[in-house]
Amino acid sequence: MFPRPLGALSLAAFCWLAMLGLWPAAQARAEARAGEPAPAFRLEGFDGSIVTLARFAGKPLYINVFASWCPPCREEFPRIISAQRRYGNRVTFLAVSTQEAAAPAKRFANAMHATFPVAIDRGRMGLTYGARALPDSYFVDRHGIVRAVVNGPVDAATLDHDLAEIAD
Repeated sequence: MFPRPLGALSLAAFCWLAMLGLWPAAQARAEARAGEPAPAFRLEGFDGSIVTLARFAGKPLYINVFASWCPPCREEFPRIISAQRRYGNRVTFLAVSTQEAAAPAKRFANAMHATFPVAIDRGRMGLTYGARALPDSYFVDRHGIVRAVVNGPVDAATLDHDLAEIAD
């Protein structure tokens, strides 16, 4: 137990750090939530280009956050490839590799014959979007509003339903 003056000082220090946003528990955590605007992001494409949310303004966007070493991600990716063939002219697809270097992600995307952009997350998007489990899926309408979030693998029926909801 702290003596009273030290306890009061600790509380004052915590409150000061919290107001400045320097205490981790006090920092507000952004998160992609259905019905709210999609949080902005800045990622790097395989070709070194910068990939941002603004790049997709005015278009429905499906975002899949994955890692090539993740078994559920590897199982889910063919469903996404198939869905992109069906919805590719009405919904833009973006895969975001996280928690790994670019080389294995690029090998995986090439082996899967991904024809949509794949970007590398250096750890910020997962935090910004509130990713809880790999894979994660985010369905964003043409107005930039998140319409659905799926944490964990998305089954074919849910993928089809949520893509149809955001498709133009």
